[in-house]
Amino acid sequence: MPDNPQRVGIFVQALSSPDLIRLRCAMAQVHTPAFFDAFRRLLRGRLRFDTFLMMRFDPSGPPVLLGRWVKRDVVPSDALDPYIAGAYRLDPFYQRADVPPAGALYRLSDIAPDRFYSSAYFLSYFRLTRLRDEVGLLAPLPSGSVAHLSFSRRDLRGTFRRREVQCLQHYSPILLELLATHCQHLQLNDPRIGPRKDTASLDQLIRDQVTGTQAASLTAREAQIAALVLQGHSNASAALSLGIARETAKVHRRNLYGKLAISSQGELFGMLGNLL
Repeated sequence: MPDNPQRVGIFVQALSSPDLIRLRCAMAQVHTPAFFDAFRRLLRGRLRFDTFLMMRFDPSGPPVLLGRWVKRDVVPSDALDPYIAGAYRLDPFYQRADVPPAGALYRLSDIAPDRFYSSAYFLSYFRLTRLRDEVGLLAPLPSGSVAHLSFSRRDLRGTFRRREVQCLQHYSPILLELLATHCQHLQLNDPRIGPRKDTASLDQLIRDQVTGTQAASLTAREAQIAALVLQGHSNASAALSLGIARETAKVHRRNLYGKLAISSQGELFGMLGNLL
């Protein structure tokens, strides 16, 4: 049965006294090491989650982990290792390119490619974490980096409810401002998480890998198609992403598979999975 609209409205608008205390605490701890835990307690007062991660996406280089909380015995202790090592390149949150200047809140199921649940990223990483649903805040920083806050639920707990997401959307301007202010301060004042050296994009890594190991040469467009296929895009979705016709994307994919002597996304991942 769907949520009662009137009850949803009350849920979204009302801040209890404990909510206000947690909000004031989080605001007071911005720029301090205590902010991460205060921010987690603020959100924990309104919804339940099994992981809570704060990181920074730079224009190049791997994500910088700024805070990590994982409920005990929920996900493997080393689950983040393959993500930081390269799987992040296929993360829909990392790939999100049209984040508004003020930031936004997204649900994984709303931004994932149409074939995400059969993608290399899902099969090789996300499914192994035993998580089922994820919500994330993305807040652009003046440096060109993007602050990211992720909270997830494991498969046994189920997905986030509609009214919970509505509540988060309602208060997202405050949450995004807190996140951006804190992460900008960290970037400006902590040399350990300063600017990263330039690294190649996923499509360039694919071109280099193929040239070096397959005695083949991919065009720039074929490498882009390969990257999108690995992320979980169908021909139609890849075409939309690149601004080309569906049939053109289909031709590029056929040429890509022909050059690599493969016939499926699974084989493509088997050949290029070491990049992730």
